[in-house]
Parts: sequence; structure tokens; C-alpha cells
Amino acid sequence: MKFPVCDFAESEEGFYSQCASCPIESSQPGCALDEQSDGTYLFIGETPHGGVRAVFYFKNDAGKQVSKQEAVHVEIHEFDDQDRLVAILYGMVDPEGMIYLKKSDS
Repeated sequence: MKFPVCDFAESEEGFYSQCASCPIESSQPGCALDEQSDGTYLFIGETPHGGVRAVFYFKNDAGKQVSKQEAVHVEIHEFDDQDRLVAILYGMVDPEGMIYLKKSDS
């Protein structure tokens, strides 16, 4: 599954699209994410593991939460329609902004 789908770049099958380092601000049309007041980013829609929304935590090498453009790491929490956590994904961001993910164990 390609997730999330945005207007900036086509994501490859099995990977999240290029969210980190993306030049589109989340407040602009075309971004699949919505920046929240706590610094997280929200995606509403079908997630790869059966959820209906996902929360993105972008972090630097020190583990501090940063904007998506400054991120080196990402942690993504997927939630179902009952607000239950269904998956946590951990990823590294390469220089082109592609996020490579590893799913947490059940």
C-alpha cells in the first residue's frame, strides 16, 4: 500500500511517501499531513495496518521532536476507529526524504 498519498511525489509500493524533507508545508493544499499544535502530524484515512488515522512524530538524531523538514527519524502510530493503537512504525529518513520503515512487533 502507498501511504499517505500526497500531491508532491509518488510513493513507492511498501513505503510511506516522501513526507520528511518535503517542501510542501502541511498547511498548504496537497499535503497529506496536518500539523498539530503539539508538533505531531496527523493523517486521516486508511493506514497500511487497518487503521483510520496515523500520528507522525518526526525527530532529529538526539530524539527531539522537530518539523518534518528537519527530521532524521520518524515514529508513526496507527489507530483504528475505536482509537486503539494498531501499529507503531519506526523509520529513518534518507537525504531525498523517503521514509524507510520497520513495524513494531505485535
